[in-house]
Amino acid sequence: MLDPHYLQHIAEGAEEIASSLHEYMIQRIVERIMVRIGRGEEYLFTSADRWQIEIMQDSGTLLEDIIPEIAKYTKREQKEIKAAMEEAGIKAVEQDDKIYAAAGLSPVPLLESPQLIRLMQRNYDATLGEWDNYTRTTADAAQRLFINSCDTAYHKVTSGAVSYTQAVREAVDEVASGGVYVNYTDEETGRVHKDTIETATARAVRTGIGQATGDIVLKRMEEMGWDTILVSAHLGARTGDGGQNPGNHLWWQGQFYSRTGQDKRFPPFYASTGYGTGEGLCGWNCRHSFGSGDGENNPYKNIQIADNEKIEKLEQRQRALERRIRKTKRIVAGMQTAVEACQDPQAKAELQMQLDKKSFLLQRQNRAYNDFCKENELRPLADRLSIARWGREQAAKARGAARRYQNAKGELNH
Repeated sequence: MLDPHYLQHIAEGAEEIASSLHEYMIQRIVERIMVRIGRGEEYLFTSADRWQIEIMQDSGTLLEDIIPEIAKYTKREQKEIKAAMEEAGIKAVEQDDKIYAAAGLSPVPLLESPQLIRLMQRNYDATLGEWDNYTRTTADAAQRLFINSCDTAYHKVTSGAVSYTQAVREAVDEVASGGVYVNYTDEETGRVHKDTIETATARAVRTGIGQATGDIVLKRMEEMGWDTILVSAHLGARTGDGGQNPGNHLWWQGQFYSRTGQDKRFPPFYASTGYGTGEGLCGWNCRHSFGSGDGENNPYKNIQIADNEKIEKLEQRQRALERRIRKTKRIVAGMQTAVEACQDPQAKAELQMQLDKKSFLLQRQNRAYNDFCKENELRPLADRLSIARWGREQAAKARGAARRYQNAKGELNH
């Protein structure tokens, strides 16, 4: 059985790799936008036919930059996912094997069992297949985002709808704030989801590891002839619609179950927890795990419903504040790139003003996040606030820009 805290953080390595790829794409798009529209207003006043030809050429260059990077990141992701899955698989059966040994049974170590290795490989292949799908759609989305941003700026300026400098600022803001998204379809519901590649990757890896370890644990129980299952529990478990169904993780967590349904002392495992479905145990982004139980010793029995509901709401708010900070950091990073690459003095000055304003906003958001955590006795999670390619240099520039905005604002108020 895996600890919920362990499962919460198991995908961080894969998420960081995906985030690095996403940030690389954003920076390349902003740089190409500056090459195309950041040289001055006169460069935009060209024939529509010529504009389209040049835009398609530039988008092709952008794609040529991105494809080799995807290959590099894919190699890193393959190693990361495989290592995380193997580690989780070994940890998942450690406690179970102690229970089996106490009962006089002799389970084969995970990496010496061909059957268990095949189960792990199957889930690894499925998870990596999702990554491949995400990167393909992300590359296409990056190209479309570049073309659409440049085309929008071109039409706004040539039609007189906005000034040249405003069009440049809006194009950069659209790319930096929106980012590159992937669309993927839920096979169970048919619904189309839209996420950044790092969010989609973290969900896929966490879910893939949960399913892999679940399959391994069940196969091991089958080999040992073991029927009693104990499901883990944690505060902040999702409640779904609040009913007694697999979507309400609070309802089924922290209890004993019968794997076969034959032991009437305990509820049937599959029907109660929804194991094997997206909304149930070890489904989408689930942090629960399970293992063999003795039917008596349950370390999770004292988790209170009232505490869970309170923590669930606080954690949802904390995640929302973290997402807001990461988004603002992406905007600031994109603006920094734009300011450095812009060749038109007036547009550069306006971009700098926008950068200063967003940097000041980031400062306020960080302060609000720390205050919220302190007021509610939550641990601030620095790793949840970080984005790739945001180091000391970027942070120092952002602090300087925030001070510049604050000073300018103070002067205007006097």
